[in-house]
Formats: sequence, structure tokens, C-alpha cells
Amino acid sequence: MSHTIKPGDYVIVQRQRYTKLYKVKPKGNLTLGYFIIEIDKVIGEPYETIFQMKPKQDSKKLYSLEKVEQLTTISQLNIESSGKDNRNITDDGTSQSLTKEEIIKLKDESLSSADIVGKLINNSKTFSSKTEYSQEKYMKKKEKKYFEYVQFRKPTLRLLVQMYYRQEPAKILGLRIDDVSQILTYGNVQAGGNFILYDSGTSGLMTASILNSIGANTEGCLIHMHPGNECQKNAVLALQFPQEQLDRCINVNLYSVLRCFYQNEDSYCENDNQTKELDCDEKTETTESKIETAGNKRKLSSDNSEMPPPKKACWQYDNEKACKILTNKVDGLIITCKEHPVNIFKELVSFLKGSRTFVVFHLMREPLEELYVHLKTTLEFISLRLSNNFMRNYQVLPDRTHPEVNMSSGGYILTGFKLS
Repeated sequence: MSHTIKPGDYVIVQRQRYTKLYKVKPKGNLTLGYFIIEIDKVIGEPYETIFQMKPKQDSKKLYSLEKVEQLTTISQLNIESSGKDNRNITDDGTSQSLTKEEIIKLKDESLSSADIVGKLINNSKTFSSKTEYSQEKYMKKKEKKYFEYVQFRKPTLRLLVQMYYRQEPAKILGLRIDDVSQILTYGNVQAGGNFILYDSGTSGLMTASILNSIGANTEGCLIHMHPGNECQKNAVLALQFPQEQLDRCINVNLYSVLRCFYQNEDSYCENDNQTKELDCDEKTETTESKIETAGNKRKLSSDNSEMPPPKKACWQYDNEKACKILTNKVDGLIITCKEHPVNIFKELVSFLKGSRTFVVFHLMREPLEELYVHLKTTLEFISLRLSNNFMRNYQVLPDRTHPEVNMSSGGYILTGFKLS
């Protein structure tokens, strides 16, 4: 990846703790909350550059960007005094002497958030009477409202996991960064190995994680199996892997590749994976018309030779490529699914080599318990372990150290070894 931002690149836009994935377009606009930001000035600038949002004169919601060397924060404000308690403070709406129109005028003057907060403090009748903790809480609340700096960061696996988890954990099956690291470790994902991943809803995070661990200059390969016609690959696109590394990932439909493997022939149902055939550009789009044209020419001519077989669709080539790897079996099996994993595991574990590990991740404990009981009844697996490592984040501040209020226990991981 280049160190500068170019059109077509994916960037993570950060405004305080809020992050958003965005694909840079020339003359494009970014919607960030209730702000609409012109993006032209970020093209050609290095990653991690900080920009200040400047309001446009002809629009209240449209903002332009101006590069700054450093941002101004409320930590630079000097608070002279504070009260002992808030018992005598009443919220009657008259403590702030500035009117709403005057505050809007301050924003139109392109003042920094620290300057606006400073003016709000100077015109507040009750601020000096609040406790030190209440003053800090008030300033952070106002700074969040008027904060005008954004930063454009290069996407990394950690940033993507944190961003998706903050937005909606259910869309990535509740995967946290510690879950991803444990899955890669238990699955023994490394360069040069061949792996199977069945993923049914992590927005491409597990695919990107395994590809990142396999690397580009190796002989390893990932067979990414998914239940639908198209796989989820948002995170893979965001990390912008080189083409050599992307070629090491084979995206196949689970049922289609299993049918190809067991039938060992090139005949498929025409209705399967119709959507995938559209991804082959002109090669597959014009196959039927070329065949009909060739057939008509043969009828007009006196040649009675047979019609050549039609070209295969892209998904058929991917199936055959995956089947060649499955014939020799793989070095690791990873399943992250929202379905019940027992039947999926039974079908895929036969492709796992002996003395190799498997990892099954699920947001709920009960499906993995049933799989655990099933594996205990056989003599093919050892060292079975069902775990849930609850990573708890703490706020560490003077006299205010406690666990974070909004937390999730994450998902559950079942690991084990397959015997030879």
C-alpha cells in the first residue's frame, strides 16, 4: 500500500472515538453524522493527517477540510476553581448567558472546539460552582458536540474489528479482537499452510485475518466456503491486499464445491450460482451468444463437425481448484457460523489432516456444547476445549477506576486435535 491517499483507496475516518470506513472518490462527499464533508483535499496527503472542518458559507451542513499540524483540545483550558458539591445547582435553563443564535455565530466564525467551549464556560453562571468531576464531564460533552477535527487512517485488522464491533456486533457474529487472535492461534494459521474457512457472517473479517497471516510470498492457500452465491468481503477489500495475496483465497459455495468433489465431474445444475456467473465479465456474459453464432455458421456450411463444449463459468474453475487442494487435505479447519455447526463440521472435518487443529466459533454456547458432546462420543479427536475468555476493559482514572459500562462477553470457541 502507498503511504499517501489515492482515489479508490479505503480509509478509516476518525472523529474522536467515532470511526467509519470510506472509499475515497474524486470530488466525493463524506457523510459523518450530520456533517457533509468535501474529500478532495485529502487526495495526495499522507495517512494519519489531521484536517479541520471549515463550514461553507453557502451551506449549513457542508464542510471543507483544511490541513493542520496539530489539534487544539480542551486540555489547554485553564480552570481556576471548582466547587465541593452540586447540591445548590439547579438546572433551570438560565445558567448560560449566551443565546442559541450567538452560539451558532461562534460556529460560523470557524472557531476551534476548545475556543467555543472556553466561551461557554466564561458565560456560564454555575460552572465554577460544579465539582471538578462535573466540570470535566461538562467540557467533554461540549467538546464532543463541537469537535471539528477528523483524521484519515490506514485500515488495519485491529481498527476494522474495533470499528465493526462498535457499530453493530451482530453483523460480525460478536467477534472481538481477542476472539480473532485466539482463533488464529488455536487454528495454527501460518505461512505456507492450506486452510478451510467456513464463514457465514463476519463481513470478511476472518477471511482478511487468515489471508494476513498466510502472507503473499508463500505457497499457502485459503479455501473460503460460504453459504450464499456471494461471499462477504468488505474487510478484505478495505485492507487492500496485493493481487498475489488475493489470489491465494478461493471463494466457493459450500454445497457447490462439495458436490463437485464427490461427483468428480464438470456437470452442475444450471440454476446453482447464477449470480456468480455474472462476475466473469465478458467471458461468461457472451458465452451463449458465441455458441449460437458458431452453431449457425456450421449449419450454413457443409461442415458437420461437432460443436465445441461451452466455456466454464468462473465459479466452476474455483470449485475445481479447491477440489485439488481438498484431495490432499488441509492443515487447519476454522468455522465461524451463525447456523448450528454440527452438520457443517461433520462434512468439513474429513478434509483435515491428522494431527491438525480445528476451531469452531459461535456466538451462543449451546450449539458448541452439542458439538462437544458429539465429538466426545468418537475416538477421532482429543484435547477438546470449549472456552469463553471474557476480556474486560477498564477505565483507569484517578479515583474513578471501574469496568466499562457497556460490555459484551463475546463468543465461544471450541478447539481440538484430529488424530491420524
